[in-house]
Amino acid sequence: MTIVCGTDLSDLSNHAHAAALALARRRGDQDLLLVSVRDPDRVDGDLDAHAAELKRRVDEVARALAAGPAVRVRTDVVVGAPVASLIAITETEGSDLLVVSSKGHGNSPIVRLGGTSGALAASTRVPVLVVRDAAPFVAWAAGERPLRVMLGLDDSASCEPALDLLRTLRETGPVDVVAAHIYYVDDAARRYGLRSTSLVEATPELEGLLARDLERRLGPLPGAGAVTILAKIGLGRIGDHLLEVADAEAIDLILIGTRQKGGLGRLSSVSSLLLHDAKQSVWCAPASALAGRTVVPGFRVAVVATDLSEFGNNAVPYGYTLVGERGGEVHLIHVRDEAHEGHDPADLEAQLLALVPPRQTGVTTRAHVVTGDDTARIIGETAERLGADVVVIASHARSGISRALLGSVADKLLRTCRRPVLVLRPPSE
Repeated sequence: MTIVCGTDLSDLSNHAHAAALALARRRGDQDLLLVSVRDPDRVDGDLDAHAAELKRRVDEVARALAAGPAVRVRTDVVVGAPVASLIAITETEGSDLLVVSSKGHGNSPIVRLGGTSGALAASTRVPVLVVRDAAPFVAWAAGERPLRVMLGLDDSASCEPALDLLRTLRETGPVDVVAAHIYYVDDAARRYGLRSTSLVEATPELEGLLARDLERRLGPLPGAGAVTILAKIGLGRIGDHLLEVADAEAIDLILIGTRQKGGLGRLSSVSSLLLHDAKQSVWCAPASALAGRTVVPGFRVAVVATDLSEFGNNAVPYGYTLVGERGGEVHLIHVRDEAHEGHDPADLEAQLLALVPPRQTGVTTRAHVVTGDDTARIIGETAERLGADVVVIASHARSGISRALLGSVADKLLRTCRRPVLVLRPPSE
C-alpha cells in the first residue's frame, strides 16, 4: 500500500511529510506519494504557470525527503477542490492512509465545522492521520522509543476499525497503549442492572464489571509495549475527558473510530472535538476501514433465557453449540413475574439444570432465577453482568393484535440488548 501525504508546503506541513515518511519506512513501503492541491478559485494569474511552479517546489521537498533510507517519494500537483481531490487520489492509488497536518482551530465551535483535516476525516473511506508533531513518529521509526498511543475505547461498532489499526501498529513496531473509556455512573449502573446512588462515584462491583468488559473488548494485542486500561467517570463531554487523559499520560497519538457525522452533527462528534482541540496527532479510522478486519469473534459465554415452556426450552442446546466443547460457560436464565414470587427458586433452578444436554462435561453450567416485570430488560441486564458473548432465546413469533397487546420479549431484546442475540423461531406449519 502507498501512503498519500497532502501538503500545502507550509512549515506545519513539514511535520506531515516527516511523519508520513517515518511510517512508510517502518511499514516497509516502497514509495510515498506527496500531493499538493490548489483551488483554482484561489489562484491569481496564470493557472498553468502557478501549477508548474508548485510542482517544482513539491519536487524539491520530495528530493530532500528521499535523501534518507530508501523510500521512493513520488509527487503530484492537482488543481481542484482540496478535500475532493485528496479523497480521489487516495482511492485511485488504493491507499490505506492519508496524512495531513493541522494546528487545530482554537475554541470556536463554528470553525470546527470547517478545515481541510476535519472535512477529510468526515468524508474519506480510508484512515486519516492529522499530524501535529512528527518527532514521536521519527523516533519510533528509528527504533529509539515506543510510540505512545491512546485509544478511545467503547463497545460501539465505530471502535472496531480503530482497534484494527492499533493491532496493525503494534505489529509494525513497539507501541505503548492507553485504552481510555469514559463512562457515566448512572448509565453504566443501569446497563448492568445495578443500583446507583451517586453520579460521581462508582461501586467496586460496577468498576469490576467495567474492567472485565473493557479488557475483553480490547482483546489480546500483538507486538511489544505496555498496555493500560483506564475507565474514567464522565461529568461532561467525552472528548474533553479524553483530552485530559491524553495530556496526563503524555500521549503522542490519539486513535479514534469515527461515525463520520456531517453538518451540525459534527459539533457533537468526539472525533471532531479531538481534531479541533487536541495537542497530539489524531488518527481517525472510519467505519469503512473495517473491510480488512483481522479478528474473528468467538463465543465463550452464552446466556440462554427460557420461560420453561416446551418451545422456550428448545433454545438451551443452542447455547452449548455456540460455546463449543471446552472451557465455555452457559448460563440458563428464567425470569419469574413479580406476581408469582411464590414459586420456589430452588425448584426452578433444578428445572433449568435438568435441561442441560447430556455429555456436556467441558462446559460450565449455572442456573439463574431472576424476578422482574420486564422480562427483556431483566435478561439484557443479566447478560451484561455475566459478560455474555451471545444471548439465546426462543420466540413464539406472535403477530398482529396479539403482538401489540402482549409484546414480544425477543423483539424488545433485539432492540435493547447490547450483546449479540440469537432468536429461534417456531417451525412453519
